[in-house]
Amino acid sequence: MRILAVSDSDSYLKWSHALLRHAASDEGHLVHEVVLSNVLSPSVDQMIAATGGTVDRVGIMGLVARVRALRPDAVLVSCTGPALEVVIDTLHAAGLLGPANPGRPVLVTGFPGITVPANELALRFRRHVDLVIVHSRRELREHRVLAASLGLPTRFALARLPFLPDSAEPGTAAARGAARDRQDVLFAAQSLVPAQEEQRRAILAALADVPDGMRPVVKVRAVVGERQAHNEDLPYAELDPDPRIMFRAGSMADALQRARGFVTVSSTAVLEALAMGIPSIVLSDFGVDDAMITTVFTGSGLLGTLDDVRAGRFAHPHPDWLEDNYFHNRSDDEWLDELAHLVSEPRMPVHVEPFGDVKTRARRWVRVCVPPRCGRIAPGPLRGPRGR
Repeated sequence: MRILAVSDSDSYLKWSHALLRHAASDEGHLVHEVVLSNVLSPSVDQMIAATGGTVDRVGIMGLVARVRALRPDAVLVSCTGPALEVVIDTLHAAGLLGPANPGRPVLVTGFPGITVPANELALRFRRHVDLVIVHSRRELREHRVLAASLGLPTRFALARLPFLPDSAEPGTAAARGAARDRQDVLFAAQSLVPAQEEQRRAILAALADVPDGMRPVVKVRAVVGERQAHNEDLPYAELDPDPRIMFRAGSMADALQRARGFVTVSSTAVLEALAMGIPSIVLSDFGVDDAMITTVFTGSGLLGTLDDVRAGRFAHPHPDWLEDNYFHNRSDDEWLDELAHLVSEPRMPVHVEPFGDVKTRARRWVRVCVPPRCGRIAPGPLRGPRGR
């Protein structure tokens, strides 16, 4: 198969690149990747962290030209909901998804992280795609139930999160031993949660109090001048952190190589930590609910508090939680089989219906059509003490 992937932000680029790396290496499919030039576009440094190299940027009409030139069997629209809506609208307006193009590409999308609970708005944005990829048996069940309740004929397929190692065995004795020899207490910063400044300051205070022999590190997704899939209004480095706390950008996989313990509010990176045998804490101090994206961790054995961080008490997951939540065997993945089946079938034209009022749709177009600032400047240093 010929697969064209278009990403709009750093997290979606990391996800699509890892997903398609398996498709190219294991199945021999031909993969072409581009980044949509928009206000969320990853910087060169973010691209390198996500893919090991750089990826061509294209504007929205440049994407149309790529689809026409490459004639892909499938387009992986690896984008946030608003950008995905614009991409599909544009491909449709260009005649690439309608009756004039009976060999239209299969439209595929998915999510770069945890999607429990299933979200109505996210599914409405993805209502025109042929296949939505999810990453656990639980996600598969919840999304199918929600789509049926909304009257959406969405088709879903299972794929293990692509950046988890194939051989991941969370909690193995060898992995635990390796983690004990390291120093870093690694906290994964997120843009949306927790939302309040005092909550973020409480996290920094707990990290500053980790036991002697442990080194507190905040892993950030972006540096000054770079964008993320979601805006971060309260960067930790700007909240007067204790000088003991270090800040790191770059690859999460590289940061985890030095981690003795891992802390998060709800970052998908905790799954990467578990896959490497690193004991972890999912903070419950700010609530265990849908708003904090922590519901999925109920029963995992990972929920803990800031007091646990101060004491250096980290946990390994309960084995019975793993199989239903992101650690099924990769041999059970079905997305490539589903995609091959869709490619082999005759496809109906995509019938695009406007979603949202005129002002809302206009804002989506502006977001996609405005070029990225971060692509034109060299990223600056992290703000705050010991920025790196």
